[in-house]
Amino acid sequence: MKIAVNTLKQGAIDILKYLGETSDNAEVIANILVKADMRGVSTHGTYLLKVMAMRVEAGLLELPTIPKVVSDSGATAIIDGMDGIGMVAANEAVELAIEKAKQYGIGIVLVRNTNNIGSLACYTQKAADQGMIAIMSGNAAPAMAPFGGAEQFMGTNPIGISVASDGVGFNADMASSVVARGKVRKAAREGVDIPKDWALDEEGFSTTDPNEALKGTLLPMGGPKGSALALTVDILSGILSGASYAPNLKSFHALEGPTGAGVSCIVIDISRFMELNKFKELMAGYTGSIKNLKKAQGFHEILMPGEIEYRKEEESQDVGVNMTEEQLMALNKILIQANSNIRLGSE
Repeated sequence: MKIAVNTLKQGAIDILKYLGETSDNAEVIANILVKADMRGVSTHGTYLLKVMAMRVEAGLLELPTIPKVVSDSGATAIIDGMDGIGMVAANEAVELAIEKAKQYGIGIVLVRNTNNIGSLACYTQKAADQGMIAIMSGNAAPAMAPFGGAEQFMGTNPIGISVASDGVGFNADMASSVVARGKVRKAAREGVDIPKDWALDEEGFSTTDPNEALKGTLLPMGGPKGSALALTVDILSGILSGASYAPNLKSFHALEGPTGAGVSCIVIDISRFMELNKFKELMAGYTGSIKNLKKAQGFHEILMPGEIEYRKEEESQDVGVNMTEEQLMALNKILIQANSNIRLGSE
């Protein structure tokens, strides 16, 4: 079912305010969650409102979210997320990093003691829109074994990279595992198999059963290369920020206690290296060269990182966000509790 973007945002805002967020925070979070849904990344979208409600009911989320800057020196800063909703702290981090990049050429802001921050592209694109390059990462609860291991140690530890450009641009957002764990959870909810190269079961054997995969471990993308990336994210976002790190992090999706998650955000001001319009011209030519390359067997088009999601976002803006009946039922249940006038899917 297609849901109008503004209706979905207002529904999310009503839920967040009901859970205890401020109006300003609710709007920030709703924009990020709905943008993820618009881009087709539903595992990082308004689905998370159900998880937030579960954690609030269990007393495991500090609302309203009031991030605290605990260190601020030159081009660097550290923010304590105060165990609130991760999108608030992450949004503050990228905005502060942008300010610092404008002043110093580069801004590096780390976050500790936060929670799931959703889709990284929703933050890095903000920096790219202001003529910057942004690199963002976050660690998560153990879900993946280091290369050669058969036991969960680090999270899927995603990395997002956006580059200022006109048009579609460059907007990578990827887990360092073969697949994000949210896709395995989604397969488990829907009762469908997963590809055999996604995960191992508890005994260390390849499995197509998503439930066995959740008990076992995901695999790093590219073997040792993905493993190295995941560990790097854990060091930058976890150890360096003063957050928890593998294997001490807790899952946001389970009532185990504070997640202790960390985030790293690096923003670079392109204009310190060359005139921005010149850079964008070079990027346009670069993208064009890639698009015009000879296509491999079975491919009719070469896509830039984030191009599929860009197209889905444009489509969603025009015709609405695609939502399943299960998603709508879960959100409407909370909207009823919140005495909201919004009912998703009723328009």
